[in-house]
Amino acid sequence: MLIKQTDYHRIYSVINSLLLSEKANPATASMYFSVFGSYLLKQHFKINATPKSGLAAYRLDNHVLLFADHKDDGYVTGDGENFHCWIEADGWALDFMAPTLSADGVTLPAKMFQKPLSAMTASVNDLKTSGDFFYASTPNATARRFAGWKDANAIGDLARLAEIWFRKAPKKMMPFMTVADEYGNQRQVQLTGKALAGSW
Repeated sequence: MLIKQTDYHRIYSVINSLLLSEKANPATASMYFSVFGSYLLKQHFKINATPKSGLAAYRLDNHVLLFADHKDDGYVTGDGENFHCWIEADGWALDFMAPTLSADGVTLPAKMFQKPLSAMTASVNDLKTSGDFFYASTPNATARRFAGWKDANAIGDLARLAEIWFRKAPKKMMPFMTVADEYGNQRQVQLTGKALAGSW
């Protein structure tokens, strides 16, 4: 493993908590999980982590999740509106959004997704076993999606809050963080996240 499950859970929980505090839906926020997760891996673990986006497919239990658009020729693509984001780092794939995933209206078990990229299936049609995955990143579409993020103060502020809040195990994590809005109004954000039931 690249990082311990305890640290994976802490990164997921910090990002999840900050998203909930901003009234965002963590289950549809893969861009935030990938960018903030990459940032935390770099800052706290000195790991060269890169957010990726495009076509993603998972087999989790008996469900196949496909994040892609269907083209007229029968193929699928991650260039359009339906896409997913993940992280690639030192030969590993990580998806900090995995504990929030659901399929066909069914809430899936909250589990860690951290696998060697060498374990990726050859195609989207080869997802045979639970935990199988396939990614096809789309660099041009990724650049388009993230254009402007570096200049967005609110996103930078959230990333810095995540960096301050996160602590590597076994250090103690603060159960809440006090944040202020643009008007100086302060509020407490509670650390919250599903307990992990293992890994995919």
